[in-house]
Amino acid sequence: MEEPQKLGPRPRIESLSDLIFGLALSIGAFALVSSPPTTEEGFYRDIGTFGFNFIVLITVWIRYTRIMSALPIETRRTLLLNTLLLFTVSLEPFIFNILRSSDVANPLPPGLREAASSGFGIDLGAMTLVLGVFTIALADEEKRLVPKEMITHLRSEAAGWFISSAVFLVSALPLFGKISVVGTVFSGLSVREALWLAAILIAWRRSRLMEA
Repeated sequence: MEEPQKLGPRPRIESLSDLIFGLALSIGAFALVSSPPTTEEGFYRDIGTFGFNFIVLITVWIRYTRIMSALPIETRRTLLLNTLLLFTVSLEPFIFNILRSSDVANPLPPGLREAASSGFGIDLGAMTLVLGVFTIALADEEKRLVPKEMITHLRSEAAGWFISSAVFLVSALPLFGKISVVGTVFSGLSVREALWLAAILIAWRRSRLMEA
C-alpha cells in the first residue's frame, strides 16, 4: 500500500505542467515562423500538420487540468505517472518537428523517418494511456472524488483513452508506416498516419460526449 506524502506539491506541479504544455504549443508555432513554406502545397501542409499537433496537445491539456483539479497528488504512483505524462508532452514537439521537416524536396533518411514516425506513435500512446489511468483513478468509488452519477461517465471516458492509446501504440508497428491508404478521405496518408487521426478523433469525441 502506498504511503501518502506529507507535503502537497500540487501548486508547483500545476505551474510546471502549465509551463510544459505552453512551451510544447509554442514550439510548434515557432517552427512554422522560423521555416515558412515556399510553395502553396507546403503552406497547406504546414497548416494541417500544425492543426493536428495543436488539437492533440490542447485536448490532452484540457482533460489533464480537469482531472488533476479533482485527483489528489498523494502517492508516488500518481507523481510518477504525472512525470511520465509531462515527459511525453515535452518530447512530442521535438519528434513532430522532425517529421514536419520532411518533404518531397528534402526527404528524411528512411531510418530516421521510420524512427521518428514510430516514436511519435509510442509517445502519444503513452500520453493517452496515462490520461486513461488518471481518469479511471478519478472514478474510484471508494475514494469518493466525484459525485456517484459521474462515475459511469468517467469510466466510459477512460475506456476511450485506453482505446486511443492502443491505436497509437499499434500504429508504431513498422508495417503501418510502409502501407498507404487508398480510396478514402485519408488517401495519400500512410496507414500509420490514418491511425493517428482515428485515435485522436476517438479521444476527442469521447471527451466531448462526457461533457454533453
